[in-house]
Amino acid sequence: MRALIDANALIDTTPWTGYQRMLTALAAIAIVIDGFDIQILAIVVPSLMQEWQLTRSAFAPVLALGLAGMACGGPAFGYLGDKLGRRPALIGSVVLFGLATTATAFIDSIAALAVLRFLTGVGGGGAAPNASALAAEFAPIHRRAAAVKLTIVCIPLGGMLGGLVAAQVLPVFGWRTLYMIGGLIPLAFAAVLWVGLPESPRFLAGRAS
Repeated sequence: MRALIDANALIDTTPWTGYQRMLTALAAIAIVIDGFDIQILAIVVPSLMQEWQLTRSAFAPVLALGLAGMACGGPAFGYLGDKLGRRPALIGSVVLFGLATTATAFIDSIAALAVLRFLTGVGGGGAAPNASALAAEFAPIHRRAAAVKLTIVCIPLGGMLGGLVAAQVLPVFGWRTLYMIGGLIPLAFAAVLWVGLPESPRFLAGRAS
């Protein structure tokens, strides 16, 4: 007879290992990159105003669509995470906002910007709940709150990082290069997640029960 192992109890009664911390860090880095991509538009609006000959008020609906995308992406990818697994939902959301951000580097109209901003918001909103869930489910109970807080604080950290990168890139290379950087980094990191991030053992245990 095979012995039954309670994955939840096993994780909760063991130390927070270096491997578990690394997995939590991967989830947290996904949120840093998410915050970076969400912040880009606010940084490049003055450049777009000048290039497209538009007023600042013209970008208000675009910014609102980004928030609407996040509001849609959170529940949608959260549901996918519950049904299909945290890992594929997180990777899928990172790929989505990476592709949408990369595509933004090639547009020439505010209508296209609005569509891509919405898709970026959907992917960005979908990353947060799954990254937080993975961080919580990888950590033992006495470290779970710290793991979740780590992912939450990474959103403004990513925005701050976006401002620092933009200060170096925008004056020299322009807004399109900034969007290329903001898009290619998450796509490359999605490959890292595909190779290095396992599915949550708690999710797998729940599916098996």
